[in-house]
Amino acid sequence: MIFVLVAINTLVFLFLSFLHIYWGFGGTWGLKNTLPVRVSGELALKPSKFGTVIVGMGLSLFAFITLANIGFADQLIDRRHIHTATYIIAGIFSLRAIGDFKYVGFMKSIKGTEFAKEDTRTYVPLCLVLSLFSLSIPLLTCVS
Repeated sequence: MIFVLVAINTLVFLFLSFLHIYWGFGGTWGLKNTLPVRVSGELALKPSKFGTVIVGMGLSLFAFITLANIGFADQLIDRRHIHTATYIIAGIFSLRAIGDFKYVGFMKSIKGTEFAKEDTRTYVPLCLVLSLFSLSIPLLTCVS
């Protein structure tokens, strides 16, 4: 079971990482409805290309941390630190799912935009799954 959760989270983090790096270098595939917009239609967030690449690198770090839960990096990093980092990842995605109370998450107040619909349909459930799996992985490794 642990290997399935680790594989799913690692693959999702790697996919999201490559997607953000692709966008950071000017790619446009998959960009529709990925950024929150105000009711006026104006973007609520205008990330820089550099910032987008940094997010991509962070997501690849999340993939490494997730994979390290099954022991491949035990010679480099104490597994307790990996578990702590994995709990932090779970917290990050839980907070993203809850949202900012305005544009993102299930607590958002602006719900009529195309981004808000996509957020409710795709991004919030994805964040909840990533969070739940990230919470479960260290717990299951401690039990095994």
